[in-house]
Amino acid sequence: MRLAWKELKYNWKKYLFIEIIVVLMMFMVLFLSGLVQGLGRAVSSGVENMNAEHFILSDDAEKLITVSNLTTTQSDAVKDTYGKKATPIDITRMYLQKENDDEKIDVTYFAINPSSYLNVDVYKGHKLTNKTNTIVLDDDYESKGIKLNDTIKDANSGISFKVVGFTKDAMYGHVSVAYISTDSYKAIMKEANPMFNNTVHAYAIKGSAKKTIKGTKTYTKQEIIKSLPGYQAEQMTITMVEWLLVVITAFIIGIFFFIINLQKEKEFGVLKAIGTRMSRLVRFILSQVCIISISGALIAGVLVLLMSQALPATMPFFLVPSQVILVLASFILISILGSLATVIRVAKIDPAKIIGGDFE
Repeated sequence: MRLAWKELKYNWKKYLFIEIIVVLMMFMVLFLSGLVQGLGRAVSSGVENMNAEHFILSDDAEKLITVSNLTTTQSDAVKDTYGKKATPIDITRMYLQKENDDEKIDVTYFAINPSSYLNVDVYKGHKLTNKTNTIVLDDDYESKGIKLNDTIKDANSGISFKVVGFTKDAMYGHVSVAYISTDSYKAIMKEANPMFNNTVHAYAIKGSAKKTIKGTKTYTKQEIIKSLPGYQAEQMTITMVEWLLVVITAFIIGIFFFIINLQKEKEFGVLKAIGTRMSRLVRFILSQVCIISISGALIAGVLVLLMSQALPATMPFFLVPSQVILVLASFILISILGSLATVIRVAKIDPAKIIGGDFE
């Protein structure tokens, strides 16, 4: 390690260039990783944030809460079976309007029982209550000019709501979420559709849900998320690009070191001739690769973390610590494996040919 560090300091300009490339490429990879998670959460974070492990839907809903429709009989059966572990959830997409403004804003209503475990935490204002016509909004609506205690209205029914709180990271199908009470949701639906008959989309279940109710199916939260339109297609495509960049970046480092060490074959030959063991040369090569790759990965990680703090709420960017660690660890490991080509090349150097001048 000491010899590797001395050589890095001696040729610092050459290795600084490599380090800059590593930082830039790893920054790009981590940024893409944040976009992968951000786009995924832009589809599903409203569901992911729910404090529930299972959902009960009608058996013809194909794992989509928005198209599920539980009858009154089924709802009663769910409540009788699970008691307080079950709470209703209705999800529908509509439009909001600011007071004295005709512009319509996309919204996905999450209708919940404010007294249940589905009530969300807020960073401004207070949680949703049973008070009539109150609403909690995702922070994206702040960027659209809506403030705490503002009055907004549902564009379809004309029913007005008072904004009592703002929550973070609540989206569904790339549309920001607004939380309202089940009573407010029913009022909207009755006003917009006089034929509405008080049905429920689904029930969230806290804990296990092993009992089967006729005409329904029970799914885990992850099954619900994976079935959301566009979720898996987006994740698979961008994740593939992300890991391809990790591999390419790591092998670029391997190629750089191979070329650099190719230029030092005479020095390696002399070292072998004076009795330097191959194990020490291997440690020398691997130490340099580790120093460059680890420091570059850490610098890129810090830069991405700082950048994430400055991005607007409308940017679909989300860093998952475990995913960042996995990407960085994979990059370092692949970089080390890529450097083995250099190790093999050095191992084949014949000191006699180097000392005798027979070097090509």
